[in-house]
Amino acid sequence: MMKRLIATAALTTLFAAPAFAQSYPGVPDEGVYVGTALGQSKLKFDMGSFYRDLGYPNVSSDDTDTAFKLFVGYQFNPNFAVEASYVDFGDFTANSSAPGYSAQAKLSMDGFTAALVGKLPIQDGFSVYGKLGLIAWDADLKESEQFMGSSASASYGEDGTDPFYGIGAEYVVNQVMMRLEFERYDLSEGGDDFEIDLISASIGYRF
Repeated sequence: MMKRLIATAALTTLFAAPAFAQSYPGVPDEGVYVGTALGQSKLKFDMGSFYRDLGYPNVSSDDTDTAFKLFVGYQFNPNFAVEASYVDFGDFTANSSAPGYSAQAKLSMDGFTAALVGKLPIQDGFSVYGKLGLIAWDADLKESEQFMGSSASASYGEDGTDPFYGIGAEYVVNQVMMRLEFERYDLSEGGDDFEIDLISASIGYRF
């Protein structure tokens, strides 16, 4: 249900934006902008249950981490922009332990995105927006085990291209841009789905 609501909000913002075209003093109507964001990512896949099902003992997991993003965009008018970014979701981990034994798994994910952004200006540089796009992602899984003085390790890599969408609020003053944003990335590989939610705050500059 929540997924449907977010996608609907993003679509509504993208397609309704032209009907509300307006501009405000100090807020550029068009041009390049750049920015950086910091936030928290959450993997919607239970790594703990995955390794417990494989028979690992006493498994604990952490499915959240600090994420960051660098983005650049071009604003065509007050209501429409295109945007590209690099996003690092951080690391998601699982650990297993028993007398004389320990094991660790670390999943690292990042990617490059391209998106359409539709905005609804509200008042005095404040606007809300929806975003729809694609992410070309890369994932690396590293596993290691230690048992009675012996150790072993393995690593695996996957990649793909999948959709993402988001909603957010933006405030621009003197060409400085501030955002609060929620994004959902629908990643899929080999029949398994790995959704990642990202809540972030960003700061940027409009040229």
